[in-house]
Amino acid sequence: MAGWRYRWARAYRDGELICDRVDLTIRPDARLGLAPRERRQVIARFVEHLAPTFRDELERLVRRRGAAAGRIADRIGPIELVFDDPKGERRRVVGCLEPPQSRRWGPADNEFVIRERS
Repeated sequence: MAGWRYRWARAYRDGELICDRVDLTIRPDARLGLAPRERRQVIARFVEHLAPTFRDELERLVRRRGAAAGRIADRIGPIELVFDDPKGERRRVVGCLEPPQSRRWGPADNEFVIRERS
């Protein structure tokens, strides 16, 4: 699964659809000392049909930096990303957002790392 880009993933929180289209990239993380479950990096870009509340949360997260951005990311809570893999099987990734490393104007232009739950 690593290294593939999945289009048309959907994002849910508490069973409610919060983003209808998420560009999702899963790539290997080659840093030393990582556990097997930590050896992949999940990156999401929330593109279309964001719920208004979720859009506001992302905009606040993009505008802040440092510890303030970390606190906002913690308040957003876990997000479930659901997508079909190339074999047609339904997959899901559950995790929390991390503040973007480079910020752009709109939420759809930013890539967010998803810190997977253990």
